[in-house]
Parts: sequence; C-alpha cells; structure tokens
Amino acid sequence: MADLTAKKVNKLIEEFSQTGKEPQKLIIGYKTYARLMTEDKFAEKVVPSLEDAKERLYKNLKIKLVTEKHYFEIK
Repeated sequence: MADLTAKKVNKLIEEFSQTGKEPQKLIIGYKTYARLMTEDKFAEKVVPSLEDAKERLYKNLKIKLVTEKHYFEIK
C-alpha cells in the first residue's frame, strides 16, 4: 500500500460498504498514515475522537496505527 491516496482510501471504504458490511475501523501502517496526512484531502477529515483524546477518526471510522510500514485494512 505504498501508493495509497485519500481518493483510493475513499474508494476502498465505499467498496467495503457495498459488500453489505459496515466499516468500523481503518488499520493503517505508520508510514502509510504519515504519507496520507501530507494530503490535505485526507488530513482535513481526520479528527480527534470525543471519547478518547488519543484516538483519531476518519469519516467516523476509528484509525488504528500498526508498526508495519506500508499496511492498510478496513474492518
């Protein structure tokens, strides 16, 4: 997932929703997250969670960072 963009993330979320499942969490590698945060389109939609100040949300989906460099999964 080294070439992941905000546009691709949105498309993957939409495709996941069309399978009949409701996305709840984005699992993102730390390097992938850092690259996505350089894109204004993605960074503007990342907000802190009201429940936990350490959590971040993207379009109301929890973001979980993992130690793998280039990783992306929707759960």
